[in-house]
Amino acid sequence: MTPSSDERPAASPVTITQYQILATRRQAFDTLMWQVPALSLTAQSFLLSLAYGAQSSPLAAAVTGLLSTIVSAMSIQLLLRQRQNEVTDSVLLHRIEREHGWPEIFATGEIRARNAGRTRRRMIRLRSYRIWTGGLALFGIAGFVAFLRAVF
Repeated sequence: MTPSSDERPAASPVTITQYQILATRRQAFDTLMWQVPALSLTAQSFLLSLAYGAQSSPLAAAVTGLLSTIVSAMSIQLLLRQRQNEVTDSVLLHRIEREHGWPEIFATGEIRARNAGRTRRRMIRLRSYRIWTGGLALFGIAGFVAFLRAVF
């Protein structure tokens, strides 16, 4: 049984400050998480245009194909790390909200939708970070194919 809002401890100034700092940090992780794929796609398009360009030497195609694969792997790892940090901070923020009876603004998307009387549509249920991870992996595969094509 959860205590009513009257029985929950009042938030101390320290708790409120920590909550604000966590919320700011969570937002920074979220922003960084989505900057990674955007910047990576720019790098990928440049590298793949060199790797598959008609005027590229086999050595240039191999190097840029391999670089494309490496950039893809680095981007996926960084996106997933930023996501993990963002989710961790969201969980901590949601815990503080529940402990103090505050509105649950850092609950999961499904909980927030349910609290608002809405259902999540099927397409929205797909996690964006998974779609982007898959897309970045495809760019990495295309780079590796360019590498293999140039070497063999």
